[in-house]
Formats: sequence, C-alpha cells, structure tokens
Amino acid sequence: MARKGRRDDDRQPRLDFPGYAQEFLRRSPDYRRDYESVMADPDADPALQEVMARRWGLCFPG
Repeated sequence: MARKGRRDDDRQPRLDFPGYAQEFLRRSPDYRRDYESVMADPDADPALQEVMARRWGLCFPG
C-alpha cells in the first residue's frame, strides 16, 4: 500500500554500514576540521594522517 504524499523516488537511499559511516563523517564539523588540519600540509609526516584515521575509526584490520 502506497503512502499518500510521498513518492518512492523521494526517499533517501538506504545506506550500508560503510555508506552510513561516510555520511556521518562527511557531515561532522569536527571530522572535517580535523581532516583539513591534517591534509593542509602536503609535506607533513604521513604518521599524522594515520593518527587522524585511527582517531576516527578509519583503519581496518588487514
């Protein structure tokens, strides 16, 4: 049964876990600020990027 006033193509897409996590981080001002500060210096130590990634849970066991 269709709901009145709402079309199927107006719905938000269903996100899987990685998609949800990406949307959360993309919208987080704290993450964006942290990312921009780490990525601002192209000559910075890559270890700083690793620390930032771990802080936000972006490192996965390999």
